[in-house]
Amino acid sequence: HLRYGVEFSGGTQLILHFQTTPDTDRIRDAVTRVSPGAVIQTYGDVKNNKVLVRISQEASESDLDGPARAVRQALADGYGQNAILESSSEIVGPIVGAELRQKAILLTVLGLLFQLIYIAARFKGGIWGVGATLAAFHDVLIALGVLAFFNFEITLNVIAALLTLVGYSVNDTIVIFDRARENLAHRRKDSMAKSLNDSLNQTLTRTIISNGTTFLAVLGLFLFGGEV
Repeated sequence: HLRYGVEFSGGTQLILHFQTTPDTDRIRDAVTRVSPGAVIQTYGDVKNNKVLVRISQEASESDLDGPARAVRQALADGYGQNAILESSSEIVGPIVGAELRQKAILLTVLGLLFQLIYIAARFKGGIWGVGATLAAFHDVLIALGVLAFFNFEITLNVIAALLTLVGYSVNDTIVIFDRARENLAHRRKDSMAKSLNDSLNQTLTRTIISNGTTFLAVLGLFLFGGEV
């Protein structure tokens, strides 16, 4: 199932930078004393000595930093030999988290709906819009399936990435549709299957080059860009 980040589920997330290589088991023992069920995991490169602590404990409006402060104090008491050099925290209430989750779903659905209307009008046929929307929805569904399988968090950045995916998917679909429309108009003797197959083959090089260029840029960011 999908694992939501703090911005969607509510709670407090801390990123702790330790002086030396942190022992996640010791950290978990200390943190669970004040926040049972907390998620502890290494953050970024192991050499950076950073740990991400995610707790579902709701912060009171009068003391928003209370859960984060309790975690830092528990670590100071139970794992004081490895000092925390710096820490950052992110706090989201459950109501805000639920609202953000609803807005993210609505944004994705509206994006697919408006593209259906636009393509249906642009190509003068509802079947074209339905085909493009189903293709984009399929791409988003596959991406979500991969994220769920590898237990990645669904955060606002992931939603932005999914919307970008929709954009690329629709862009490629429109290019193929445009070529298919030309082939159907000028090669009336050919069957629908042959015209569509030829259209795919004629635009394949363009698709590989454009998407491959983007992939190389993203790969460079992934390898050298760091956590930010």
